[in-house]
Amino acid sequence: MNSSLITHLQTAANKLEIDQNSRLGNDLKTLASKAGRSNYQIAVFGPFNHGKSTLLNAILGNKTLPIDLIPTTGAAIKVVYGEDIATKITLTNGQIIAAKNTDILTEFAILDNDRRMRDDVLEVEVSFPHPFLQTGVELIDLPGTNDRDEQDNLVRDRLLAADLVVNVLDVRKLMTLGEREHLRDWLENRGINTVVFVANFTNMLEPEEQKEVQHRLRFVAESFRSQLPPGISNLYRVDALPALRARLKGDDATLHTSGLSSFISALQAIVSHQREKLAEVRMPVLQSLGLEIQGLLRSQIAKLTAEVNETKEKCDRELALKRQAQTLIQSGWETSLKEVEQWLYLPNLISFYQSPLTTAIQKNGFGEWESSNVRPRLQHSQQEINDWVTKAESFFNTSPVEPLKIVLPDPPEVLLPESPTQSPPKPTTPSSTIDNLAPTALATGLGWILGGPIGAVVAGGASTIANKRSGDRSSDNTSNSKTPDNSAEILEAYTDAAADYLFRLNTETIKTIKAYRDRAAAAINPEIKLDRQVDLHQQQNLTDLERCLADVLASASA
Repeated sequence: MNSSLITHLQTAANKLEIDQNSRLGNDLKTLASKAGRSNYQIAVFGPFNHGKSTLLNAILGNKTLPIDLIPTTGAAIKVVYGEDIATKITLTNGQIIAAKNTDILTEFAILDNDRRMRDDVLEVEVSFPHPFLQTGVELIDLPGTNDRDEQDNLVRDRLLAADLVVNVLDVRKLMTLGEREHLRDWLENRGINTVVFVANFTNMLEPEEQKEVQHRLRFVAESFRSQLPPGISNLYRVDALPALRARLKGDDATLHTSGLSSFISALQAIVSHQREKLAEVRMPVLQSLGLEIQGLLRSQIAKLTAEVNETKEKCDRELALKRQAQTLIQSGWETSLKEVEQWLYLPNLISFYQSPLTTAIQKNGFGEWESSNVRPRLQHSQQEINDWVTKAESFFNTSPVEPLKIVLPDPPEVLLPESPTQSPPKPTTPSSTIDNLAPTALATGLGWILGGPIGAVVAGGASTIANKRSGDRSSDNTSNSKTPDNSAEILEAYTDAAADYLFRLNTETIKTIKAYRDRAAAAINPEIKLDRQVDLHQQQNLTDLERCLADVLASASA
């Protein structure tokens, strides 16, 4: 028997978590034990009261096994070679009870009054000095079937351990449906095909009945594909009780007509032929069990594969959804940021707001102008940007980020020029009043503005003022009737204050947004984590099962 295949089947059974006490678990243990056994085992089975024990006693030529009109065998009795007749009972607790006879069989190997087997008996072994047994043959007397599940389960297990099965039939009764199912389920479907049928009680039928029964039995035997040596039949007629009596009396004539001699010759031929290739003979049983475990492996592999694939598909769908959401959130967030940054673009602010802001400052209406033009726009953008981040935090379950909070710049401050001071009349220098005008001053200064993006605007205003002064001086030379004023410089002061505010609005808000960008980057572009993951243990289990199946297939074909 292929020891490598047994090892791989045991590994597969462990991975499949097959209960060792289940039918399949017991079968595997039985075959593992069988593979390490060198003796050739012949098991005799059949329903109660079919003459199994009587047949074995006839083969041994001694009333070694308990026989009676009432079926009594309640344990699997193994008969092995020994120089003397002896009995050894092994109990489930490990205790061994030995005797130099077979009398204790009535206590440990028969059914009780309720026709039940003892549940404390593990093994029953009888030693007997017989030449056939001395060749390494073991005979197994099994309990009768079709009575209780306990007996049937025991018989079923022991049949798998046997190298040759002898099925005893009662010719007085037609084979029942249960007996036919046993042939199929207990033997044929399990790869047990070294089977011999023995027809008992033929001597109790009339000659015509014997022919009819023989025809029916031949049909049963031929329908079962026994694997036996060439020239060996799988059907024998043995009248067990007459044969036993003939053996005990030394009546060779009756022994010959009983059919026992032909049957014993067939057993010897089968054993002699199969002992030479015992591993090959035992292989079909192992292969049958291997096919069953292969089926379980494939079924479990298919189940796990479906579960793993389903999880992967769900993960892929979830990942795609989260990536889509991430793209959408990032796009919305970036769009909102770009919109406010574009609105804050300094040339745009100067172009759209400097003039109305200058007017508002002049009219002391800065607060109203800011509330109408700047605050709503930035509040809307701020809310929109924060909303996108909140969506990202909620969807991706990330840590909250401190929201964007835009603080408006301080209101503009305007330092107006001093009123012109009237100098003593100097006809020769009528322009001194303009010369004495105080310069315009802003709280933040103007020197750096002239070099910035609004320099052109401010420079344009200064040019206008210069031209105005030149014109005024020319007029003064012509006429001294006009009073000098500084309205242009005042306008320039308001204009520059508006420009300064817009510049601070741009730089301070852009700085705030940039800092927020850096702070919110992890939330808006997080590492995507899936709610479900492929179970690594499940994946490893699938890999192990696939490897087990490959090993079993390789060993089975070796």
